[in-house]
Amino acid sequence: MKARRWWYKLGTSVLTGGSRRLNRAHIVELVRQCAQLHAMGHRIVIVTSGAIAAGASTLVYPELPATIASKQLLAAVGQSRLIQLWEQLFSIYGIHVGQMLLTRADMEDRERFLNARDTLRALLDNSIVPVINENDAVATAEIKVGDNDNLSALAAILAGADKLLLLTDQPGLFTADPRSNPQAELIKDVYGIDDALRAIAGDSVSGLGTGGMGTKLQAADVACRAGIDTIIAAGNRPDVIATRWKACRWAPASTRRSLRWRTVSAGSSARRRPVN
Repeated sequence: MKARRWWYKLGTSVLTGGSRRLNRAHIVELVRQCAQLHAMGHRIVIVTSGAIAAGASTLVYPELPATIASKQLLAAVGQSRLIQLWEQLFSIYGIHVGQMLLTRADMEDRERFLNARDTLRALLDNSIVPVINENDAVATAEIKVGDNDNLSALAAILAGADKLLLLTDQPGLFTADPRSNPQAELIKDVYGIDDALRAIAGDSVSGLGTGGMGTKLQAADVACRAGIDTIIAAGNRPDVIATRWKACRWAPASTRRSLRWRTVSAGSSARRRPVN
């Protein structure tokens, strides 16, 4: 099997299971799956949320004011705990991790972009798993809109990812909100993004997270314009990382630059089809 570069964006709802603290058991399982692919020669990049949740569980403060400063306080405390957890769990498999804290400004400034790209490529070339997060302690604008979704797409472009998997608390994009509409149906394949689709995605945000399906739609659009296949899947499905990729067929090289992305249920037996 050809070695590939796979990006995994793990939202706060996935890492906490909807609670106010990190779900260590679930993260252990996600790391196990990533380690399996790493052992096969694939290059893995983790784009992680969860710094705010880690800070909240560490400090055990009563409810803080709902302000940007409060979120940045929690992120500043929680980021060190978060990277320690990733490092500890990957070390079980003899895998080193390298932390990269980025903002959109790092992607928009050419010199900083090239420096970040070189660092990311160096980590991957040496079989080190980059663990990327938004620098929430200083990224005032981004922390308000949950830009880790878009950051994952920009980081995937940074080092030429083959695939981007956005793990969330939903199996993908539905025709309506499945939490309030039992008739909502999963949209398994999407080949273009328009205003109607954006309206369906909405701006739902859960728990300690700062992004929703709307930002994932934006991220998918950005990644696919760069020729990167994108999947939105439920992070709590068994073997979501390992089995989902085994069920995928790679798009042919002639279509790599076309605009495309897919949302696929991690629990579905349906296989993705290459874009014609």
